[in-house]
Amino acid sequence: MPDRRIDRLNSTRLLRGAEQPLPVISSRSDAVVDSLTRSIVSGELAPGDPLSVTALAQRLNVAAGTVRSALGTLEAMHLIEHRLHRASVVVTPTPAWFVAVAAECSGLSVAAADLGIAEATEVQIDELAERAAAIRELWATDDSDQVVGAEGLWELLDMLAEFSRNRHLSALHAAKRTALMLGIRSLSRPRNPAMLRSVVDALVAAARDRDRLEATDLVRDLYTFVVDGVTEP
Repeated sequence: MPDRRIDRLNSTRLLRGAEQPLPVISSRSDAVVDSLTRSIVSGELAPGDPLSVTALAQRLNVAAGTVRSALGTLEAMHLIEHRLHRASVVVTPTPAWFVAVAAECSGLSVAAADLGIAEATEVQIDELAERAAAIRELWATDDSDQVVGAEGLWELLDMLAEFSRNRHLSALHAAKRTALMLGIRSLSRPRNPAMLRSVVDALVAAARDRDRLEATDLVRDLYTFVVDGVTEP
């Protein structure tokens, strides 16, 4: 029976949450990336599953070069692992893998906080505060869905990346979301909601005060807190 876990090219990108409009596919390679990303995030493709270039090209009706290009993008996104002379495989989230992912994300988020606060208009700061109020409620209780809460925190940082007026930073920051959320979903233990509510409040206060140093310190501390939740015994 054919494997139907990947049977069509749907553009999902999964970079700004399921409620956002789907982007326009810019290439067949993008479409393959989107389809495979969706399958990895949903669990249809499990950790360790092989990704044969030949099989994917046949199933998705695209050229082998298109598949190779897509797999290169997925490897850069830390969603698959390349194996020499063998098929690439879906990544298996481990603490060591997550530390590397979080380290990349932290650097980008620090830059987003720094430049975003410097470049944001007052209207954009108000937008950040309004969204933060809703995200704060995602951490209202100990039994809240913490993956959803983590996605909310990421969204605030992504807003700052967009406010930076640096399209390269914004694109790179957005591209790290899927791997980071996969790691949090797979590995992270429950976090203290009161602490994370305080981070949201402090980040908004720093943005309103245009305190870039305080904002970047908050972001660094937040990533340390998240990583500790994975690496501590």
